[in-house]
Amino acid sequence: MTGPDVSDWQTFLKIQGLYDGIVDGAFGPKSDGSTRNYQTRAGLAVDGVVGPRTLARAIQDGYKSTTGASLAGMDTRVNCARAAKNIAAAGMKFVARYYSHVTAKTLTPAEAQSVSNAGVEIVAIFQDLNNSADLFSSDAGALHAARALALASGIGQPAGTAIYFAVDFDPKAPQIQGPVLDYFKAVRKALSAAPIQYAVGVYGSGLTCRLIRDSGCAKFTWLTCSAGYQEYAAFRPHADIVQLAPERTILPAVPIDDNIAQSANFGSFRLGQRQAAANRA
Repeated sequence: MTGPDVSDWQTFLKIQGLYDGIVDGAFGPKSDGSTRNYQTRAGLAVDGVVGPRTLARAIQDGYKSTTGASLAGMDTRVNCARAAKNIAAAGMKFVARYYSHVTAKTLTPAEAQSVSNAGVEIVAIFQDLNNSADLFSSDAGALHAARALALASGIGQPAGTAIYFAVDFDPKAPQIQGPVLDYFKAVRKALSAAPIQYAVGVYGSGLTCRLIRDSGCAKFTWLTCSAGYQEYAAFRPHADIVQLAPERTILPAVPIDDNIAQSANFGSFRLGQRQAAANRA
């Protein structure tokens, strides 16, 4: 990895007295060895990876980011209700979960409450089959927005927070400015007309995030982990959330992608106790 986040990490390790190399933004052997030394001293799993637990501990020890908030989080396709406390204990500050027409992967009210009770924020993202240009259109945007709004209302997602919508391929600029933009215009129209107002977020390549954000159709951006996608490196410092690779298993039967929130506000939410009581009633 390279970039300003690596420079910030090297600076932190240098302050800790563990890194005597150059702060050059390139995570090489010296950075790896110094990270392992930090993990050993902190009583963490020693793997040389600045994952959620390492980042959470480093923040306690004074780590500061120059690019944003740097909160550790995860996304997963499985229900987190039973694992919520363990997820919090692993240092995760947020969990991204799905709204979808596929019931098996959809965030449920009980799950949202369990995650909230554990002190973990939730990021909502709509995803069905969103992996080719022919699946994007105004009609698809309206359909997906309606489903997302119904699910958000069902769990009591607070107004003003975000619903991200996924673009799971690497479109060229004409595809983004054509069917993908038509899709997001329909999403924005539906969310703007809803009784409860939510912000629109976009998940995808750097080019997708930039063009949809700049069109005014999305407030928040979430950069995919696919580093080969267009404008990945250029957009990475500007994304509200950055997904990291590779996928791993944090707990039995909970496969995750690690994520870093780079903005203080990235559209996340927690359900309050008052909301919980109302939902039970």
